[in-house]
Amino acid sequence: MDYRVFLVYEGWFYNLMNSINLSHSSTNAPLLLNRYRFMPIKITVLLQEVGTPMTEATKRAVSIEKIISTVGELPASPAIVSSVMGLTSNLDTDVDQLGKVLSTDQALSAKVLKLSNSSFYGRSKGVGTLKEAILILGFYTLRSLVIASSTHSLYKRKDESQFEQKLWEHSLATAMAGRLVCSKIRHKQIEETFIAGLLHDIGKLVLSQKLSEEYDKICLRVESESASFIDIERDELGFSHVEVAQLLLTKWNFPQFLTDAICAHHNPEQIDEEFDPDNPKSIPVPYLVQFANNLAKHVDCGFSDFKQDNLSESMVAKAAGFDAEKIDELIAELSELFQAEKHLFDD
Repeated sequence: MDYRVFLVYEGWFYNLMNSINLSHSSTNAPLLLNRYRFMPIKITVLLQEVGTPMTEATKRAVSIEKIISTVGELPASPAIVSSVMGLTSNLDTDVDQLGKVLSTDQALSAKVLKLSNSSFYGRSKGVGTLKEAILILGFYTLRSLVIASSTHSLYKRKDESQFEQKLWEHSLATAMAGRLVCSKIRHKQIEETFIAGLLHDIGKLVLSQKLSEEYDKICLRVESESASFIDIERDELGFSHVEVAQLLLTKWNFPQFLTDAICAHHNPEQIDEEFDPDNPKSIPVPYLVQFANNLAKHVDCGFSDFKQDNLSESMVAKAAGFDAEKIDELIAELSELFQAEKHLFDD
């Protein structure tokens, strides 16, 4: 019996996440600079008898792999980003030393000063030094700003796609929402939640760039029907941005816990991770990203797709003690945060 063989493989990849050394157990782990982490090629063999039609599962796997195989790497982390991430991972870092490092990158320095002077931080007089700006923002906000700056280029194309601008704004709002919620409940995985929020829709970005005409139609349906992206994608393509993200992040050699947080934001229950519902600090990151995603949809940005009401009924809200009034306060605070920070990435 003759068979057709399809090879679905994962290549070698430089891991940006490793260069900023995210740790599942601690956000203050020491930085390993310029470390390259590689994974051996993993080949999935799909066998199909010659003369028989391809199964839907095989078609889907081959289609997704074809899309992913043309996607390049994440932009390499510049030396300035690695240095800032390393210094801010140690809460005892000298602020003057951090200011000197930031001053070597004019664009990043300008964003730090711009944010510290925003109305959100309520300064009565202008902030003119990096040291003062760092003290106002704090290390966590500074790290988030650096990560977002290095990620923004993923969402920019020469044709200035309106879709990608909407996607970037929603992704940034979701990341900010995750950071805000974590700060309210004093959750230790602020940075992991921020990054997962920032990249939670990375599969949509890939689909829009590789299947632009088809995905434009999907976006029109989503907004005209106020429907869920995942439902319309599966109806039109046979798979969703979640499956694309899963394969992409595996190819990019992301840490498994971060991949889980990104890919399970529609259904965090699929991640078998125990937590204490009476202790908000134990809420798993996938649940935080799901909640942040839903919060961000209530901010004036992004798409007009399906958004969940009654957020106070969610698991995160119940564990954190967020009633309907507190949810409204969170949305208002997030809206103010978003307006204060979104212009930092305007060119």
